[in-house]
Amino acid sequence: MLIIPAIDLRDGQCVRLKQGQFDEATIYKSKPVELAACYAAMGASRLHVVDLDGAKSGDMQQLNLIQSLQSAGMSVQAGGGVRSIATAKACMTSGVATLVIGSIAISEPDLALDLIAEINPQHIVLALDVNIENGIPRPAIHGWQTATKSNAWDVVQCYLDVGVTTVLCTDIAQDGMMSGPNFKLYEEAVRRFPTIDWQASGGIRDISDMRTLSTLGVSAVILGRILYEPDFNFSACLEEFASC
Repeated sequence: MLIIPAIDLRDGQCVRLKQGQFDEATIYKSKPVELAACYAAMGASRLHVVDLDGAKSGDMQQLNLIQSLQSAGMSVQAGGGVRSIATAKACMTSGVATLVIGSIAISEPDLALDLIAEINPQHIVLALDVNIENGIPRPAIHGWQTATKSNAWDVVQCYLDVGVTTVLCTDIAQDGMMSGPNFKLYEEAVRRFPTIDWQASGGIRDISDMRTLSTLGVSAVILGRILYEPDFNFSACLEEFASC
């Protein structure tokens, strides 16, 4: 199982949100470029970057900073405001290895399909940030500010049919809360779509949670707030899962 550190950017700073609320942001002193270099030095091979300003505004705002993070030598998957083919091309030209698309996959599926065809589905991560309603995962869009009535499982099938094989799924209620991930959600995801490479995010609080997710068949976990906890040993975590 791949362990992917995350850097969320807002106004050029590293931040973490609670349950996607922009007014519930914690700002960290670490500089993004220095933090990326630190993760790389510990052995991380991939970095997940979210432009929160782009997610909120609808157009990526911090591509130059995201490009500078690549100096650490990690493969970068980036999202937040990727809602046009022009932005997608700019990201790929800047060296981003994998594009994370979310909102347009729900709100503008025709555009999303054109973008995927242009970029190549193997360079796409479909991001579904969901609220659970009566057992059904309902994606939220536009920086989690807008709820939808879409069924996440239907969305996954749609994009699987055009060749997308990686899906990042986050239970919004768990995000940034350090209360544990929604294991039931990932168990169902893997059962429904065993050929998808599932990335789990939200609520991961310790290495035990990661072990459980690995057992469930999750391909990668994205770590956010836990990375800033003083008692978390990221190097040991990377070492344990390197062969999984």
